[in-house]
Amino acid sequence: MNRKGETIARFKSNALGMGTVFLPSADSAEQYIARVESLTDTGLQKKMYPLPRVFAKGNILSLVKHGARIQLKALSSYLKEDSLSVRVSCRGMVYFDVRGRTKNGMLEFSIPANQLPDGIIAFTLLNDSLAPIAERLYFNERPDYRLDINLATDKKLYTEREQTTLTIETKSQAGQPISANVSVLVLNDEQTDVSQKNQNILSYLLLSSDLKGQIENPGFYFGKDSGRLEALDALLLTQGWRKYNYTRPSGKIVFQPESDLTVSGTVRGGLSGNKQKKGIGLTLMTFGHPPLVDAQTADSTGRFRFVLNDQFQQTLNVLIQTNNKAGVKKDYTILLDKKEPPPVLFEHMKSVERPDSITEAYVKKSLARKKKEDDFVAATEGITLGEVVFKSYAMTPERKAVIDRFGKPSLIIEGDDIRAKEAKWSYGLYSVLLFNFPDKITIERRMDGNLYARHINNEMTLVVVDGIPVMPDDYQLIPNIPPSEVKSFEVIDYAKGFISLYCDVLPMNCLSAPATGNVIAIYTYGKSGLFNANRAVGITKAAVPVFSTPREFYSPKYDQLKADDWLKPDLRSLIHWAPNLQTDSNGHATISFYNADNIGRVKVIVEAISENGEPGFQEIYYDTRKRNALPPQSKEVPKKE
Repeated sequence: MNRKGETIARFKSNALGMGTVFLPSADSAEQYIARVESLTDTGLQKKMYPLPRVFAKGNILSLVKHGARIQLKALSSYLKEDSLSVRVSCRGMVYFDVRGRTKNGMLEFSIPANQLPDGIIAFTLLNDSLAPIAERLYFNERPDYRLDINLATDKKLYTEREQTTLTIETKSQAGQPISANVSVLVLNDEQTDVSQKNQNILSYLLLSSDLKGQIENPGFYFGKDSGRLEALDALLLTQGWRKYNYTRPSGKIVFQPESDLTVSGTVRGGLSGNKQKKGIGLTLMTFGHPPLVDAQTADSTGRFRFVLNDQFQQTLNVLIQTNNKAGVKKDYTILLDKKEPPPVLFEHMKSVERPDSITEAYVKKSLARKKKEDDFVAATEGITLGEVVFKSYAMTPERKAVIDRFGKPSLIIEGDDIRAKEAKWSYGLYSVLLFNFPDKITIERRMDGNLYARHINNEMTLVVVDGIPVMPDDYQLIPNIPPSEVKSFEVIDYAKGFISLYCDVLPMNCLSAPATGNVIAIYTYGKSGLFNANRAVGITKAAVPVFSTPREFYSPKYDQLKADDWLKPDLRSLIHWAPNLQTDSNGHATISFYNADNIGRVKVIVEAISENGEPGFQEIYYDTRKRNALPPQSKEVPKKE
């Protein structure tokens, strides 16, 4: 409507609340208003919304598909006889650069749609300086670029915990078999809400990844609804507008992509310890599976970079041996580069919103299922704990001997934690403990000028290194133990064998031994006591982060069920997940899994992508019933839906 209330055009939104409206002519001096009528519980409601004002000066880029060609029309109110360009691109790759001259402010041409890929195509209008002045997004649907996936189960109906065998076939739209990487997700359709309208591999690769903002029901645009293409165009008109405000970036990109695992750093030395040393020989040894030994020479700036084998664990222990230009082992300062991820910035939610009806129903079902599982565990196995934290403790021969003699430690400081706190000026184990762990252990300097450690209970404290007692004259050596050689620092308060240890180190005073005392147990990598706890010349030890260990999805096996097994319910809503299957050269793969106790309709979701990047998506359903409740069935297999 215009400001006089006259109707200019009528429009209607689609099921997702979007649509398009066409104005035959737009007047920059006019204020247009949208009147929206909606039917509510209280009756028909009318609301007025002012539309953005019309600019007298601007550019328009429109398109329409005629048959196999895309017709483009560029209009400008001020570039009447000027050179304009239209850049046609998809996912960062430019496919066409069409340049022409406007006639009376209009440039019109067409391009073949079959020469563009599947997905969102960006048509960008550029002026004669190649600066963007308008853009239009268009979805070029190319089903021939997608995989055809056929799915079949060995039966139509199953009972609880019965095995299901799924056969997968991947081929091109022309019917040729294609090897593809496949993921399989099997879930109870009545307990979860994963419909075809949700995100899938097609909607993500071809749509969502190219748009900014949330897309409601992205899978809807790849279904079979007759109006989906019109709705898709409305989505691109709604979310596809770009406002160009280019600024020249300052500095450089700090975080570059990593193509492999590396250990890199700088070699320093000299009197100050800060001079970059060139030509220093380095030998790297890793202790993974398989192990690696590699050698190289530091460059003119003292830099080095070792490429590691792919390792899947939390950290990887590495050892670097340095030697001078003459090949003699020598100590240098090795500064390893830290692998710090870039900061992740996101918008915090400023309000708490009520979940939608689908989410609320899913949460209620999940809570009911969790309560049922907890009730069973409480009735059969005891009380369910809210959280249990497990910490590993490697029982080495040295530790076992110490624990058998003195008891279990009440305080453990791992060697990795000690080394993490080690500063450049640190001069041994006790200096690190003194300044970084004062709440756990007391380090004090006595009249003889040496550092001594004692527990916070002020009882007399004696020290054993790798289970070997330290004699009184050797206590001056303990503070200087290199942190790199320490596996752990442990305190046993009120040790049970303290008197026997006291008599071992002070036999002349055995009759006056205190009744109670503490024992500090220091464990080293040398495992041979205090005098072997010295770092080898030129050796640097470190633990570097590597690839995370792949998580395995728990899948029970019911091939040999016993009567007692049925007493414990299997209430899994997610029945099976196999994220990394591979079809063979004939496009075939087979997978088997066991159903849960939840009966009803089961959904199988399969997503795939070929070596050439062709995506595919398919779903099928089958039913599960209670045991002894299956009617006679035929060998008919379910069809894909």
